Amino acid sequence: MRARPTNLEKIDPTTAWQPWRPSAADPWDHKWAAHLYRRAAFGYTREELIEAERLGPEGTLELFLTGRPQAGEILETLTDIGRVAAARDEAGDQLRGWWLYCMLQGGHPLREKLTLFWHNHFATSLVKVQSPDLMFRQNCLLREHALGRFGPMLQAISRDGAMLVWLDSSSNVKGRPNENYARELMELFSLGVGNYTEKDVREAARAFTGWRTDGRVFIFEASRHDNGPKVVLGKAGNWDGVDVVRIVLEQPAAAKFLIRKLYQHFVNETAVAPDALLEPLVQQFRKSDYDIAAVVRTMLGSRHFYSAHAFRQRIKGPVEFVLGAVRAIYQKYPEDDPRYRSLPQQLLVTWLNGLGQSLFAPPNVKGWPGGKAWLNTATLLERANFAEAVAMGTIWMNRSAEPAATAPAVPFDVKRLFGKLAAASPPTDAPEERAPAPAFDPAAIVCQDKPSRPEDLVDALFELHMPGGVRPESRAKLVNFIGDGSPVGPARDRRVREVVHAILSMAEYQLC
Repeated sequence: MRARPTNLEKIDPTTAWQPWRPSAADPWDHKWAAHLYRRAAFGYTREELIEAERLGPEGTLELFLTGRPQAGEILETLTDIGRVAAARDEAGDQLRGWWLYCMLQGGHPLREKLTLFWHNHFATSLVKVQSPDLMFRQNCLLREHALGRFGPMLQAISRDGAMLVWLDSSSNVKGRPNENYARELMELFSLGVGNYTEKDVREAARAFTGWRTDGRVFIFEASRHDNGPKVVLGKAGNWDGVDVVRIVLEQPAAAKFLIRKLYQHFVNETAVAPDALLEPLVQQFRKSDYDIAAVVRTMLGSRHFYSAHAFRQRIKGPVEFVLGAVRAIYQKYPEDDPRYRSLPQQLLVTWLNGLGQSLFAPPNVKGWPGGKAWLNTATLLERANFAEAVAMGTIWMNRSAEPAATAPAVPFDVKRLFGKLAAASPPTDAPEERAPAPAFDPAAIVCQDKPSRPEDLVDALFELHMPGGVRPESRAKLVNFIGDGSPVGPARDRRVREVVHAILSMAEYQLC
């Protein structure tokens, strides 16, 4: 890992956002491919790391920005499924399971990652909205604009049915303006505290009078709209809500506010970036008319992103933690198996609720705070329990419907776990029949009922789950554990599972 300057003030903003180019000293490898996948997606499969190594950083980033070739067709099908799920849902769990399936199988993980980001930015909860259909429609709106331009998204969210219910827009009428949406528009959605006045909020609220929903679509009631002159952020006129959104985005503070949030999400949440470091991105964002995809491309392709300033500088949210672990181990999901009472993603919904991230239900208008707030005594224990369930192959047991002793389990096949992840020379004292092996095949070692090197097994597991270096003392303990008594067959398989459990519970694994 490269040495990190003592603070971000010492970084040259001009060079920080230039494209990163691999070198002999700092090559494009599984470490950086996994880093990109953790930030731009929800973890990775073994095959995706191998594909990324072949495509290189630019090709992999391009794949994230465009999605898989079939992603558009898949989205049409998923949207139809989501519409049905929302229509027959009550508590929201079917809708949550549907969105997890979109994340896992939609073919465009960056779009889903940004849909989740914007869901937290425009934090709206089913708990108050009480309409899975409206929440589904908002989710589709965020997905549609996730990689587009921020202006059209902000205009659309201002008319969104779930948002209108969430922030009480139906009670915002001429003569009795409700300030909820106008306040959050400025404070949380575009400008940030300190970049507007209370008078701006009051005047903007008047501009949004008459905006409401009938429980399905946007309605403008002219009789309830205040047609009088208003002064918003220094601009005078007979403004309506569309005008207010336009005026807000004309403020220099808007691009700064949004870029800082994107930086914390994609690059580094552990340090406060100086304005000077973010200024090139701010200028790009404003000049491009708030083009989200373009600025995300700059961030995720930059020298700053591929540095110690970004590597493992975020704590994984529950969705990132759960889906990342599942995707690394399970290639297929048992959806067609009649033994299962609910789809696998529905079981993941239960885990996520326990970990503190119930989709479509952020805790308040500020959304999930993220960072260290994800980790406390209760959620750390639940993460450890989840890691054990993944490693031991009991993850698909229905925790609420069946006792663990009788619930069927999709086997976690240790023999197929590894694949050819890394090349390694055979041991120098290897028997004659093992000497010709040109590359280390962990799967073959696990399949053999004879001793093999614990170091190779542990290294392969780290290469899959946490490439990029681990503390030597942690590696040494796991090597000693897996080799103690030279277990073979099922006993060794059990040790491998327990090592996976240990890795998924490590402090480093909680970092993104």
